Amino acid sequence: MMKYFFFFWGMLTATLNGQIGIGTSNPSASAQLEIASTNKGVLFPRMTNAQMLAISTPATGLQVFNTNANCMYYYSESQWLSTLNSYKVYANAGVNVQFDNLVCQMTTSGNRSVQIKTVSGTINVSGVSTNVFIITSAGSTGSNASISGLTRQSFSLSTSYTYWQAGADFPMHGSYQEIYLNDETNNRFYRIHCVIGSGYSNNFFEIERLK
Repeated sequence: MMKYFFFFWGMLTATLNGQIGIGTSNPSASAQLEIASTNKGVLFPRMTNAQMLAISTPATGLQVFNTNANCMYYYSESQWLSTLNSYKVYANAGVNVQFDNLVCQMTTSGNRSVQIKTVSGTINVSGVSTNVFIITSAGSTGSNASISGLTRQSFSLSTSYTYWQAGADFPMHGSYQEIYLNDETNNRFYRIHCVIGSGYSNNFFEIERLK
């Protein structure tokens, strides 16, 4: 009991001085709150997309750890954004790859190319893509490839997956699709890059927020 008394007394003294120190009785003059430790960190609230989106009137700068995206998110300009500028991951076909309000996947059947949806709500988007199709399996000397492109004017993305380019089908690993997507609703611009892995396993995804 005496241990807890001295702990809370130290906290009270720091508060009366206008600052709070946890693990230190002398917080930095530039810090309103300082947490000092050599063997522990700070654990932010961990929650799913649904729980994060259910927060009522989140304050600008509010931060949580999003367990669906597996990274920190902060609230800014009426939307939740990743604290990262880009996200890179290897993902098998059918696995969600999330960044900001976008979710991508490599399809598991039909035409094998990138599908995109939103975490929540509907956004209007436009943009272009460049596709490199490997024509035959590449040996030690490489393989010829065919390049195509597609421009999409404004259309809507929702919480259901849609192809960026419905007619695109990547038959060989090593093929790639690079999409430049303009989120016209939130004034955000993204580059989505996907390189097909062998058997559509370990597909490489990179999603980068350019603005």
